Amino acid sequence: MAGQNDSVSEKAKKIETALKYTAGDMEKAKFMAAGKLQDVVAIKGKFIIPDYSQSGAFIAFINTTQEYISSVKTVLSSNTGTYTKVRIFDEWKSLYKNIEAYETGGDAIDSGRLTASLLELMIKRDVFPDVQKMNLEYLSVALQDMIKEIFKSEKAKCQVELEKTTSMDVELMGIEIMLPDSPSSEEPAAEAPAGQDFKKVPETPFRKKLSEIETKASFIVEGCCVLSPVKGKPIAEVSAGERILVSLTAGDPVSERIIDAYKARDHEGKPLPVVGRVVEIVPNEESKGVILYVLVAKGIYSKIVEEEPVRIQTEMTQIASSNGNSEEEMKEPNNWITILVSVLFVILVISIIVIIIFVT
Repeated sequence: MAGQNDSVSEKAKKIETALKYTAGDMEKAKFMAAGKLQDVVAIKGKFIIPDYSQSGAFIAFINTTQEYISSVKTVLSSNTGTYTKVRIFDEWKSLYKNIEAYETGGDAIDSGRLTASLLELMIKRDVFPDVQKMNLEYLSVALQDMIKEIFKSEKAKCQVELEKTTSMDVELMGIEIMLPDSPSSEEPAAEAPAGQDFKKVPETPFRKKLSEIETKASFIVEGCCVLSPVKGKPIAEVSAGERILVSLTAGDPVSERIIDAYKARDHEGKPLPVVGRVVEIVPNEESKGVILYVLVAKGIYSKIVEEEPVRIQTEMTQIASSNGNSEEEMKEPNNWITILVSVLFVILVISIIVIIIFVT
C-alpha cells in the first residue's frame, strides 16, 4: 500500500510540475508527465581550445514550444582532458551530473563568462527554428562558430548532440529554469564580472605537443588497445607507422560509422576491434604510461591513453596468433632453413678445401 501511495504521490508531483509549462492545461500536463509531450531540446556539447590548452562541456535546454532558453550549464577546464572524457551521447541527466562533477575538479576554471556569452549568442543567432527541426548539422557548425567567437580561436573544435526532454524533467532534476519573464533571463551577463576575459594558461611542451597533434585531425574519438598478455607486443616497443587493433569505445555516431565502414560487428551487432595506424606516440607526462594517436579513418584519430606497460595486439601479432605462432616466430618463420643453409655452406667450404689439398 505504501508503494502505491508513493507512486500516486510521484505522479501527482509530476502533473503539478507539468502544469507550470502547459499553461494550466491538465490534459497536456498528463501527457507531459507520461513522457508523451516533450517541449524541450537539450543541446549537449563539448569543445577544445588548443590555443589555450583548455576544454569544456555545456548543456543548454531550449524550450521549443515557447522559444526561450530554459537553462545553460557549462564547465571549463585548464587542460584538454575534459574534451576527451565527456560523453555527449550519454543521456542528458548523466551528462549534467558529469558537468557538475567536473566543476568541483582542481582543473576547473570560472566559466561564468562562457555561460553568459553562450546564452547571448544563441539568442542573437536565433537557434530556435533549427532546434525545433532537430537540425544537428547546422547547429554543430553554429555552436562551433560561437565557441570560436567566445574564445577568439580559429582552432577551436566543438561536438554537439541533441536530445528531447521536458521542462518537467528539467525542473525535477533540480535545475533552475529561466522563464521568459524571469529577471535572471533578462540579465544573463550578471553571472560574470564585467571585463572578465579568458586568459591563456601556462602551456607546457607536453600540452603543446598534444594540441598540435589533435589539430591535425577532423575528429578525435575515444579508443583503447586490444590487450594480448601472452602473444601481444609490449606497448613500449610499438612504433609510429605500425598497425594495431583498436576498440572504439565511445559509442558516438563517428565511432559507429567507422565500425560500420569496417563491417566490424559480430553476429549480435556488437562492435569488434578495427585496425588503425599509429600516428604519434607521446609519453604521458601528467601520469605514467603513454598516449597513442591512431589513424582509424581519413582525418579521424583515436586517442588511446594507456597507463600500464601492457602487451597489445598488433596486426602482426593477430596474424601470428591465428597461425599459432608468436610475433618473433613470424619475423623468423624459417629459422630451421637458416640453420640448414649454414650447415650446407660449412660443408661446401670444407669440401672445397679438401679438393684443393688433393689436387695440389
